[in-house]
Amino acid sequence: MFRAPKHLLKALPWVAVLWFAGGCATRPPPEIPVVPLDGWAYVENRAPIPGANLPEAAAGELAAGWALIVAGRLGEADLHFAPLRISAPDDPGVLSADGFLALRSGRTPEGEELLRRALDEEPRDILATLGTVLLVLDDEDPEVLFGRLQRLSELEPDAALVTERLPALTLEVADSRLVRARELARSDAEGPVVADAYRAALEAMPDSADLFLEAAEAAAAAGAGQSAREWFDTVAASPSASKRQALVAALAAAEVLVDERRLAESLTRLDRILRDPELRGFVDLSTRAGDLERSLEVARLSELYSRIREAERVTREQLAALLAAEIGAPEDGEPNSRDPVIAIDLERSWAANLIQTAVGAGYLRLYPDHTFQPRGLVTRAELAQALAAALARFDPETRRLAAENSGKLELGDVPAGHRHRAVAATAVELGLLRTNGAGMFRPRAFASGAEAVRAVHALRDLLGRS
Repeated sequence: MFRAPKHLLKALPWVAVLWFAGGCATRPPPEIPVVPLDGWAYVENRAPIPGANLPEAAAGELAAGWALIVAGRLGEADLHFAPLRISAPDDPGVLSADGFLALRSGRTPEGEELLRRALDEEPRDILATLGTVLLVLDDEDPEVLFGRLQRLSELEPDAALVTERLPALTLEVADSRLVRARELARSDAEGPVVADAYRAALEAMPDSADLFLEAAEAAAAAGAGQSAREWFDTVAASPSASKRQALVAALAAAEVLVDERRLAESLTRLDRILRDPELRGFVDLSTRAGDLERSLEVARLSELYSRIREAERVTREQLAALLAAEIGAPEDGEPNSRDPVIAIDLERSWAANLIQTAVGAGYLRLYPDHTFQPRGLVTRAELAQALAAALARFDPETRRLAAENSGKLELGDVPAGHRHRAVAATAVELGLLRTNGAGMFRPRAFASGAEAVRAVHALRDLLGRS
């Protein structure tokens, strides 16, 4: 039995295709009039790129068929592509060329579908991408053309369609998107909605530092902090931004972090800004940085102050902060002469100023070595002592009466003659501190943050200091 060589068997499909093409060539091709295609001049000097799996002979047929399309001999081209449609139905080069054949023949929907299939097979096919652009050159919606031109610019930045059409269209689309974003910002739309609208405008004009600043400020005002910081950071790091723009953006980003209670990050950024020697050249920005520094101190103080209630054991600096913030100093402003405020260990305490106030008012005392020991723990007896001292500074008569009335109190672990009897009994008599179920005061037990807050607030209300 005769067996054909393997190389002949491999070629048989294309032998059949060429035989089919040859047979078709003996018949006169149908006449297909050329339908004007807007922007054809951008394409006629191009050529389809065959897929990697298309045989060399078929690639030659593809090139020849494209030449017929360019020449306007569409009937011949249609016959030429008939075998290619059978043998290589999914080749991107064949699909894109056949798509243009359909477009030039007036079969627009068919051409659009062929170009779409070409891009499905090879998303970077330039000819098919050009075709999708030509389809919308006269579209009334500039957004559609803008999106397709952008895709073309990613594949071929120097394409004639890109250089001639995209710059002006970009301005038009950016302006339209910016108008929409501003309208949303003025209408008090939700933060994500405003941010998305500005993000769309930025995509159309990504190199505008002014627009990034506007978008960031609008997002911050709408409560979209993450987008605002992203855009402020973009400006701060942009080589095209002026020094003033960069400083404005850096400061604004630090301010957004404060609003989000991310104080440590904000402080880190502010430190970099304050070290910038050019900051001094902008008086308003220098002032703004100083204001931010002060607000950060207050915010940090507020954050740490709010945590006192959660403390399992209250510290001396926390108690001092409570007394200074809630009770304050007497109006005469005269410090307790027994305790001059010369503490040598307050440098690292967040409540240093409040400690000075509490010690100066006589609520708490320094140790003989002029230390305050801010992180020392406070016993219930020491808490009662501080409350009694504050009460004595503002209302000594009430303290005296409370001490007299508390003489009959039964405090099992603080009997008469105990060194803490007077302050413990006074605190219990006035409802500032409580005993346990067994009537014990527990003078040596450490006071909790919640207990200290409750006691100081009760004293504040008793003194009318709220």
